[in-house]
Amino acid sequence: MRPVWMTNVCHLRPDGTFGVADLAVEGGLIAEVTDPGSQQSTMDCSGYVVLPGLVNGHFHSQTSVVRGLDTGLELFDWFGDSPGGRMQSKIGEWLDDPAHLDDVAALARYEYVAMLRQGVTFVADCGFSECPPGVLADVGDEIGVRALVQAYDDWICKVEDPARYTVNIDSEEDLTAAVLERTTGYLVKYAPIFALHCLETVKRRAIVQQNWGRSTVRLLADRGLLSSRTVLFHGCEIDADDLELVAKAGASIMHCPVSNLSIHGRIAPATDWFRAGVTVGLGTDWGDVDMWGTIRTAWLLQQTGSRPLATREDVLRMATRGGAVGYGRADLGEIAPGRAADLVFLDAARLRPSVHRADLSTLAFAIFAEGGPGLVREVMVGGHWVLRDGDPVRVDAHQVAADYQRIVAKLH
Repeated sequence: MRPVWMTNVCHLRPDGTFGVADLAVEGGLIAEVTDPGSQQSTMDCSGYVVLPGLVNGHFHSQTSVVRGLDTGLELFDWFGDSPGGRMQSKIGEWLDDPAHLDDVAALARYEYVAMLRQGVTFVADCGFSECPPGVLADVGDEIGVRALVQAYDDWICKVEDPARYTVNIDSEEDLTAAVLERTTGYLVKYAPIFALHCLETVKRRAIVQQNWGRSTVRLLADRGLLSSRTVLFHGCEIDADDLELVAKAGASIMHCPVSNLSIHGRIAPATDWFRAGVTVGLGTDWGDVDMWGTIRTAWLLQQTGSRPLATREDVLRMATRGGAVGYGRADLGEIAPGRAADLVFLDAARLRPSVHRADLSTLAFAIFAEGGPGLVREVMVGGHWVLRDGDPVRVDAHQVAADYQRIVAKLH
């Protein structure tokens, strides 16, 4: 099979700058990147700006139906005895019912399509209900999004392909000797990617300090559970000693700036992580599918203080390469030979006015300003089209939306 040559491609290069080239896509990979105008064109891309696929590094599917119910509640008051907490519990119990697995899949399908329309090609999904993790993995396959789903409890022992799932390590308030022993057993048997909510709040840091006499990061390191196959969510209360351990181990952090700020009023020091050489990705977290809102917020929140600040290009790298590498996918997240052809085609006309010259470029600024479903026109995953002219290729978007509205009406 001959390669598909995409010509005149203005794209985000691995070094964080934008350049123009001709790209060959073959066998699901970017086979070649050459000077523009050097190849016979299969697809003229002069009307696009092309990014690597976005990675939502921390997401809870199905939570769009409980969004806003946590307003005014501290994290430990969720699902408690308040109007919002009682409604959270009611919806959660309904979703946990095995009789509703088809509806759980329909909710995730709607959320995945919403993210695909923003250019998200990879999602690390921690879910919400007690549904089998394979339900969510199948939804990703159906739509064409790479879904890496969290396995809770002993699900990793039951799934057909354990490599398709991450293994949860319980949050600080639920950590016990038995949990750590079981988790260490998974390390020996499966060598999985471990992923956990880590030092998200002041209270959670106090809990682990009281129960274990050390931080969560130190506890993981002492148990052999902190490595390049460990992904930490949030990390708002990671201190300098923790950060040194994370960097030394090669672990990754998924930064959730909108969630941290809206739920806890916290601004995580993501620039410090980035400067320390830690792999940093971005996630929308709970009740939120707005990846571009997360990208913009991640940049804005680092524009305070006197330390060197993350640039927009740095943040785009977090949203693409950072999230991919964090989950062990070195084949994703950048446009270069040998990488998977996960490509997002932005409407160049929507980015005007912008300047892009050797000495001056406002292209990243324009992308931040316009980022959203209206900007994303086409998406390719593994060399296959999954979004064309803003609509998903593999599923009926109107039916997906109708199913979602039916379920929302029932739950609310």
